[in-house]
Amino acid sequence: MFGASFKSRWLTAVVGLPVLFAAVWAGGWVLAVLVAAAAVVGMREYFAMCGRPGPALETAGLALGAVAVGSAVAGGWPVFVACLGVALWLEQFAFLGRFARGDETAPPRGTLVAALLYIPFSLRFLCLFPALETVFVLAVVMAADTGAYFAGHLVGGPKVWPAVSPGKTRAGTAGGILAAALVAAAFAAFAPTDVYALAGCGAVLAVVSQLGDFFESALKRAAGVKDSGALLPGHGGILDRIDGLLPAILAYAAMRPLLGLG
Repeated sequence: MFGASFKSRWLTAVVGLPVLFAAVWAGGWVLAVLVAAAAVVGMREYFAMCGRPGPALETAGLALGAVAVGSAVAGGWPVFVACLGVALWLEQFAFLGRFARGDETAPPRGTLVAALLYIPFSLRFLCLFPALETVFVLAVVMAADTGAYFAGHLVGGPKVWPAVSPGKTRAGTAGGILAAALVAAAFAAFAPTDVYALAGCGAVLAVVSQLGDFFESALKRAAGVKDSGALLPGHGGILDRIDGLLPAILAYAAMRPLLGLG
């Protein structure tokens, strides 16, 4: 029923997950380097779908993305904000040069800043959370994705939003929410947080992660591509793997005070 794509997905998970969780356990620069690499690849895929800003600007943007993630370990939020400012003005100055040459009169679109806010801004939180909380977010989002995958294939039925993502079903959404809530609740064994609050948090993260999935699906359809890239067998590109994780990280960061964690 699941075919070769299913096998490729699980082989990729078997190889990649130990590396990911080892980096989370190590923390510090080990985790930051891995997250920065993911952010750089994700930004390249984003530029490919949304329009490349030119070789020089793209290279600068990717470097700023790596620095933005690294600022979680050294430099803090002032460095991240500085990266946004540099990205903004690099694009403004590039526009100024093109305008002076008569090459272009359309105003700049803020592509670099959008890419930094979309990917590194979210991912850098993985380097800021305590290791257990990072594992919690990753596990819940993975559970939501896996639950949706199996429920969608086994049950099928009406689609959630066919104009954006024709393959996603309501059964898959329900399966993802249930799986995320159960996995989240299991973390009550490791943290002094109410099991029902954790389950609710898991359900919210599942919903938010699906919205992130829908957003990236819309980007791909607008760009006329099936996957954001081909780096991960069975998954496509980095963005295909972390599209739901990006907004879920931010949602979790906002909910931490409600869970008594910050």
